[in-house]
Amino acid sequence: MTSAPKTSAGGAAGTSSEDTEVTGAQLIADALKKQGVEYIFGVVGIPIIEIAFAAQQAQIKYIGMRNEQAASYAASAIGYLTGKPGVCLTVSGPGLIHALGGMANAQVNKWPMLVIAGSSDQPQESMGAFQEFPQVESARLYSKYAARISSLDRAPFFVEKAIRSTVYSPAGVSYLDIPGDLVNGSINTSQVEQVKKYLEPPRPAASSESLQQFFSLLKQSQKPLVIVGKGCSYGVAEQEAKQFIEQYNLPFLATPMGKGTLDDRHPLAVGAARSTALQDADCIILLGARLNWMLHFGKSPRFDQNVKIIQIDNDTNELHNNIQSALAIQADLKTVLKQLYEKETSWKYSTSTQWWSLLKKKLSANKQRSEALINSKESSMLNYYSAFNAIQAIIPKDAIIVSEGANTMDIGRTMLLNSKARHRLDAGTFGTMGVGPGFAVAAAIYCQDHEPNKRVICVEGDSAFGFSGMEFETAARYNLPIIFIIINNGGIYAGVDPEAFQDMAKNNAALSLPPTSLMQANYERIAGAFGCQGYLARSLEEVKKSVESALAEKTRPSIINVFIEPSSGRVQQKFRKRIFHPITSCCTTKNRDEQQTNLLQEHNKNTEAPIRNEDFEATGFVIDPQNYIYHYWLGIISLAVIYNFLLIPARYSFKDMDKQLKILWISLDYIFDSVYLIDIFIQSRTGYFSHGLFVRNHHVLSRKYFTSREFYFRDLLSIIPTDLIYLIPSFRFVSIIRCNRFLRINRLLEFQELTESRTRFPNAFRIWCLVCLTLTLIHWNCCAYVLTCQYLGFGTDRWVLPNSAKNETVLMLYTYCFYWSTLLLSTIGDVPLPTKRPEYVFVLFDYMIGILIFATIIGSLGTMISSQNQSRQQVREKMDEIKRYMKFRAVNRKLESKVIKWLDYLYTNRQVLNEEMVLNSDLSGELRKDLAIKVHLESLQQVKLFNDCEPNLLVELVTKLKPIFYGPDDYVCQKGDIGKEMYIIKRGQLAVVSDDGKTTFVVLKEGSVFGEISILNIPGSKNGNRRTANVKSLGYSDLYTLRKEDLWLVLDNYPESLSKILEKGKSILRKDNLLDETLMDSKRHVEQEQLLSVQNRIKKLLDTEKSLNNRITIFFDAYIESIRKFKKQLSGMEYHYEARKPSVTATPLTPPPASAPVVPFFLNQWKAHTAANLLRFKSMPSGQIDED
Repeated sequence: MTSAPKTSAGGAAGTSSEDTEVTGAQLIADALKKQGVEYIFGVVGIPIIEIAFAAQQAQIKYIGMRNEQAASYAASAIGYLTGKPGVCLTVSGPGLIHALGGMANAQVNKWPMLVIAGSSDQPQESMGAFQEFPQVESARLYSKYAARISSLDRAPFFVEKAIRSTVYSPAGVSYLDIPGDLVNGSINTSQVEQVKKYLEPPRPAASSESLQQFFSLLKQSQKPLVIVGKGCSYGVAEQEAKQFIEQYNLPFLATPMGKGTLDDRHPLAVGAARSTALQDADCIILLGARLNWMLHFGKSPRFDQNVKIIQIDNDTNELHNNIQSALAIQADLKTVLKQLYEKETSWKYSTSTQWWSLLKKKLSANKQRSEALINSKESSMLNYYSAFNAIQAIIPKDAIIVSEGANTMDIGRTMLLNSKARHRLDAGTFGTMGVGPGFAVAAAIYCQDHEPNKRVICVEGDSAFGFSGMEFETAARYNLPIIFIIINNGGIYAGVDPEAFQDMAKNNAALSLPPTSLMQANYERIAGAFGCQGYLARSLEEVKKSVESALAEKTRPSIINVFIEPSSGRVQQKFRKRIFHPITSCCTTKNRDEQQTNLLQEHNKNTEAPIRNEDFEATGFVIDPQNYIYHYWLGIISLAVIYNFLLIPARYSFKDMDKQLKILWISLDYIFDSVYLIDIFIQSRTGYFSHGLFVRNHHVLSRKYFTSREFYFRDLLSIIPTDLIYLIPSFRFVSIIRCNRFLRINRLLEFQELTESRTRFPNAFRIWCLVCLTLTLIHWNCCAYVLTCQYLGFGTDRWVLPNSAKNETVLMLYTYCFYWSTLLLSTIGDVPLPTKRPEYVFVLFDYMIGILIFATIIGSLGTMISSQNQSRQQVREKMDEIKRYMKFRAVNRKLESKVIKWLDYLYTNRQVLNEEMVLNSDLSGELRKDLAIKVHLESLQQVKLFNDCEPNLLVELVTKLKPIFYGPDDYVCQKGDIGKEMYIIKRGQLAVVSDDGKTTFVVLKEGSVFGEISILNIPGSKNGNRRTANVKSLGYSDLYTLRKEDLWLVLDNYPESLSKILEKGKSILRKDNLLDETLMDSKRHVEQEQLLSVQNRIKKLLDTEKSLNNRITIFFDAYIESIRKFKKQLSGMEYHYEARKPSVTATPLTPPPASAPVVPFFLNQWKAHTAANLLRFKSMPSGQIDED
């Protein structure tokens, strides 16, 4: 700082000028202007309002904000964008406290900002003055320099020092406190100490030794990586960084606000492979980036333990922070980068290295994963990825993007790309929420003065927008064309779907609503309050159309409210680990502590772990278990299992069978063993769902399968080559040795369950499976009988096989044994009686198995038949009940016959399927919607009124359609009826008839629509909302109805479609000369008045209900108190007249605990007796209700 003799405030030392009186406000404003301040953001009030006026007179732009916190955010952002400190002007006390959040944010981010706050008058200090507060002491915690201006003559000195402190390395915050009496005081300019403008900060260079060491480390590196931080962007070193990275062909990634220093689309950018790049790099060059939480402190496991860090930073506090760097250069980044690309010109990192190959492979895999998330069809609503993809495709490439919100900001970092430095502003190092609107206002002010054609896109989460949403008025006031895009999921991190939200909010919302829940509100309507345009977007088409319309507006801000799936979120990250880990530890002896640790780990394994980004990468061949290919493969492996189950015992029992076809059996054995081996590979590549998302990383799938118990104790044991025992002569070709193949039976059962769930004939398939199981048991029992006969000896008695059986063919012998086994298991018992103990045991065991089989078959068949007849039985019971009712009420035969025919039709044509019950079943909301769309959308599209409407409108309407049925000659509607619904004919025919029903004017067939005009309430309609024709069913007809209330409830969210539908309705009425144009406006006014009247009545009824509830509470409190007093008086009288012994005490009636509801028994009685009296309020005019 350079000080000069006291002369005029405007002149330099040694010059003479006319002495003038200036106020403190003017003096401060002139000093700020001299130090290069261009912008002031603030909220004016006592005592600093004069400073704002004086600043404008000094040609400093003043932007009035709605909150000091937003003002401090804006001032810090303008400092980052221009390199010159922005000024935040606040009132004393609470005003400064509001600004402390922005001061802390700027100080942590190292952005230049000066905060000026008024304070109490000096003579009133420590007297409890208005808004008196220790402001300098409080501000010192969040600033580099904090001081109170002690006198007006030294004010320029304080201003220069404060401004210089904000700019000099490291940049940060300064605070100046101005007493109110100094602001309004005056001083002669000759008494003011004159101070020159601060000098630009020095830009130190790196030493030659540092440069040599830099290139030595870089050339030794096999896997180099450059990380570009926002320090590089703030230092205006983007061109030098680009030349350095391109000259040496180095892969780079950017921190969130370092994005755009080099174009995110640059061929050397590896930001999409961030995790892999950080983990595997062996030399990392930090260009203005800090090893804080955003870079995981530079520590393992996110970084390689042996990584060499090269830091270039002008702040000594950042050098060797958290880990010791291999090289730390304290110098100006721009200067050092220029030195680096001028120093060495021959060396370049090769693009054909394994490091580049790995990064490119990772980039490709992550791109496929992102595309899968963008095109996800899991919900009909948008998700973050699809919404951001649509926005990115339309917004200008050079737009300044402001982003905040948890998932909105995190996902937006990867989806919304930047091409220029200082064109991305977000929560930053401090992670501050609420910065968005303030940052956006500052960016728009900057663009207005420096780049008028540049647009500012402020992408906000709905929660983040709530912090400073009223700054939209600031943008409207200053004609700043900011596009506010609110990604609305109705919550913090994640929301709750509207139906669940309403259900939870009904009962004690403070206890039932999740802490993260918010209302999925119509924020776009805020824009209309300030004469701006708001847009609601629910689909990709609406997002694109809204963004295009907002971009077309050049002078006013706009809001685009993008509704997304409430449960939508980002894929959770979890650091990658190696696929295989040592398994030998599972087999070693463990002490008690190790066993307890393993039990804890086993418990944790049962809990679904968070999903990593890598889990969704299609890294290789992966099978979807819901795909039919997987089903076909299960059929193949099931065939192998069936072969082993049937042939292994048969070949062991019937020796001749094994000898005659030995080559065939050996060939089939090894063919199906190969199938078993392939199945192990298939299982290791079979995806699964975790947290509702499909895991498709084959490394993850292999690790999960090969470390599972099922692999070791089932699949691996089933494929052990027990055939090697064939080498022992006594066991040569003994098929029972291969019985370990039975362990793969789970695949057969899985095939059965999957087929049963997919076949259209589940009962027939179940019967087939039951028959196959029975035949398999008979087959096994047949083989067991042959083995028993061989053990006891052929021909030893009548129970065993005769000696002649040895000479029979294998087929004949098997047929007899199978027949014998069938007789025994079916408990028919027409077999020779056993004579020996083993024979008795065998027969007894077979009888028990036979009884079990018989009971199983009968029970299963009975269940299947009963389930098929259940619906018919229900219909019969209903018909019997209706018949009894009609008989009791003496209904005539003709009507009774008509009712019975109607019920028969319902059963035969509807297959006793209740459509509403199906659509309201356990299916998810989205599946019910998809099912309704499949069934009803085609019918709804035939309605001409809805032809040009938005697709989402039709999607919502299909869920409102209700089925209804009519019998022969039933009237659907009659002329003069009030129209409450429209009709779509699904099946059958209807006729438009005369009043007497004898003349048919026209026949309506399937797909026809009628009644739609009467539910639109079109002003000026000569028929009002009444039916204009008689429509009756010619036979049995199935119709779908759309109620008037449901239609208007949906149209309330689609104003553009509502206008189109009304215009089409009017054109139809004009065509039939049924529209009175003169009555349209007056009728609309009357209807609005009626609607307002109804709304007022409803409000009064709700207020009355609340008042009555309060009265009831007061009444019963008084009643309980009177009972208590009465009992006390009664007890006193009893004691006085000795009617009660002294040993007996009367316990006063005490209220129940606070946790229990105070609802006496007589309350229900009182409600029952007075219910009729309360009902009178329902029909009473609103003006007659007592409102005391």
